[in-house]
Amino acid sequence: MPRLAVLLLALISLGIAVSTASATAPGKNGQLVFRRYLDSARTTGPLFVSNADGSKVLQVTRPANGVIDQEADWSPDGRRIAFERRFPCPAGGPKNGLDGKCDVVYTVGRDGKGLKPLVPCDFAEHCHLVDTPGWSPDGSKIAYAYGVSDPTYVDSFNYDQAVWIANANGKGAHQITQLTPGSSWDSGPQWSPDGKKLVFVRVDLQLQKDAVFTANADGSDVSQLTPWELNGGDSPDWSPNGKWILFHAQPSDGTSNVYKVHSDGSGLVNLTRQPANGFHYLSSSFSPDGKLIVTARTPGTGAEGAADLVVMRADGSHPRAVTKTDLWESAADWGPRLVTKEKGR
Repeated sequence: MPRLAVLLLALISLGIAVSTASATAPGKNGQLVFRRYLDSARTTGPLFVSNADGSKVLQVTRPANGVIDQEADWSPDGRRIAFERRFPCPAGGPKNGLDGKCDVVYTVGRDGKGLKPLVPCDFAEHCHLVDTPGWSPDGSKIAYAYGVSDPTYVDSFNYDQAVWIANANGKGAHQITQLTPGSSWDSGPQWSPDGKKLVFVRVDLQLQKDAVFTANADGSDVSQLTPWELNGGDSPDWSPNGKWILFHAQPSDGTSNVYKVHSDGSGLVNLTRQPANGFHYLSSSFSPDGKLIVTARTPGTGAEGAADLVVMRADGSHPRAVTKTDLWESAADWGPRLVTKEKGR
């Protein structure tokens, strides 16, 4: 797969978002889940949860050194988290272009217990990654990106990355986009609040740019929402009322901002409006009540300027850092408030 590796490394160098995702279930605001790198080189990254003001930070996953847990997505009831685990490819496995890293999707309880893989990946002649998961609104299914290789996929560098859907227990997996592999790959799927549509990121291999797309849950009616020139998509997130889609974009002018757009492609708004020499905002997520957004930005407040989590109003105003450590914290998802059962009921 040498051509695939060269192309993926080129996309990374251009800032193309080959993966990321987060989504928000409607309801009352609960906790944040996010990735925190434990070293300045960003080689090891567990998942953490905290209150929305950055207090009561607790570690959820405990990956080995060199392993990164990311792209976390709360289940609608707030009891489990789906996430992508990136680790060195096994001996004899593929070098998928991402520095020899392989990806799988797991689910885990909010307390770190009950770790379960979603779907298998052989990392050999067929499957090369499983990543960027998103729960359906009723919690019964998970959408994700699945990458496979096949010598007949000439136009897509012998590789096809598409949106797949499986039951929450990993069974019933089926592909819904890129049924005929071409010159683009899809990733980062997230469900609309009514469960009828998905938003996802499509990277055009010839343009080497990203755009936000939507499709029906069966893969029909694929529509492009943002222009290729904007190079947007990193972690698209549907607003709880279904009116807006939140995403991060890095156009060629060197800026890195959070945008929102209506699900029909109208009403595009730059929420953070930073110049190239200002803050660089990263992926983002709506709060369950739709009034706030959690994102991350660099430089942060630490000595090395590592990314901090930032909470702002849904119109982009009043941003405030909620983590202020020397460690890099980003890729947050805002979960629903967990309802605990009272004794005797």
